[in-house]
Amino acid sequence: MLAVDMESWYARYAVRMRAVAWRILGNRADAEDAVQEAFVATLRAIDRYDGSDPFPWLHRIVTRKALTIAARRRPVADLPESGGPNVPSAEDEALDRLRTGVIHAMIAGEPAVELHVVAGLHFTEIGERFGMPVATAASRVRRGKHRLRARLRATLTDLPESQPA
Repeated sequence: MLAVDMESWYARYAVRMRAVAWRILGNRADAEDAVQEAFVATLRAIDRYDGSDPFPWLHRIVTRKALTIAARRRPVADLPESGGPNVPSAEDEALDRLRTGVIHAMIAGEPAVELHVVAGLHFTEIGERFGMPVATAASRVRRGKHRLRARLRATLTDLPESQPA
């Protein structure tokens, strides 16, 4: 088993983990709860740590904890008896899932953008990960965002619009 100094991990990664949780939860208190729960879970699962860069592992753990907190705190709304203007149709829900899937697939095709936007890594960290200068990492993120924006515009305009019932 590897010796891990959790205090140094907390000092190094807690701010980024809090940012990840805040993006999911939308408030500071819940994000802090997610980070604390993530570090507790990390301690419990430390025997599974392989000695590599810990942030991707910590990122997954805090993301799961934040999603769990979001699900617990989301109010359950009663469904109306009959479909009305506030009830999305099955077609609308299918289009939303399609749009979300398309966006996730496009982001996955731009690893520098994914690391910067989704994982919250700085250009320095992206450069280290890919073995390139910081300016190159920043340039790849910028160009990737431009390509992603163009593909999103083209894809979302090609999707059929839902028809009112």
